[in-house]
Amino acid sequence: MSSYAQEVKNELAHAFDDDIDCLRAEFVALLNVGTKKIDGRIEFTTSNAAVARRVITLAKRFFPHVKPEVAAVRRKKLLKGLLYVVRFIIAGEVQNFFDTLDNAELLKRTRFKVAYLRGAFLAGGSVNRPEAQYLLQIVSKTEAQAMFIRKQLTKLDFNAGLCERKKRFVVWLREGDTVCDFLGMIGAAAAVERFEVARNLKEVRAQVNRIVNVETAALNKSINAAQRQLADIKILLDKKAPVNDRLQEAMTVRLDNPTCTIDELAEKIGMSHAGLVYRFQVIHRLAKKFSKSNWRL
Repeated sequence: MSSYAQEVKNELAHAFDDDIDCLRAEFVALLNVGTKKIDGRIEFTTSNAAVARRVITLAKRFFPHVKPEVAAVRRKKLLKGLLYVVRFIIAGEVQNFFDTLDNAELLKRTRFKVAYLRGAFLAGGSVNRPEAQYLLQIVSKTEAQAMFIRKQLTKLDFNAGLCERKKRFVVWLREGDTVCDFLGMIGAAAAVERFEVARNLKEVRAQVNRIVNVETAALNKSINAAQRQLADIKILLDKKAPVNDRLQEAMTVRLDNPTCTIDELAEKIGMSHAGLVYRFQVIHRLAKKFSKSNWRL
């Protein structure tokens, strides 16, 4: 079963965009974030087959005379699945592509920035399933690259964080609305729908849990109060302590209704909640007094 992040990438990798400049911005981000240079070649590595196909498709658009090498590599122990590696020799069309690249010119419009961030997410992004903690990350190899991604997010009004982790640099977004807005912006409509459904369900469950916790706490408080009142009454009865009619009325209604709340007891004898609480406070003080003495009729 694929993860939520893989589902998001699958959706984005199959999205159609006929704007050549947006495709260029996305392809540049894929290469910047997802590749490394080895012996005159650049290698793009991903665990997502759809993303690998996306890179090959874009390469055919921008490097029409270059045939990339493609390999599937078994991952190390404890990690399931395959890694897909797409290789290009740094020469000819590929070299010219990078030599003429100007990021400032490439990202001068908002839609180009969005396309670039889509490519960056496809290459180095991850996002928690919406049922868990809200977190979206884009991992970069260099601090300069991560700062550039963060800058593009800031220009689009996203409050992104940046940190270093295991010699990699991570740009991250938190909060449900922020993560949802980013996914919607880069074109993951189905993922956003699932995110919203899961988030609403999560919030409903949290609200139900809060209500249950409050009611449970109130019930426990009521039970503890009733037990304390019954213990106080037992002391007064054992000591044959003299009490007035009002206290006797409170004691009798509690003995007859050991599991009722104060409100229910007050309603039975036709008085206010505060008034009955005061009577039980007096009963408690009397019980403490008589429990410390040997007084008895």
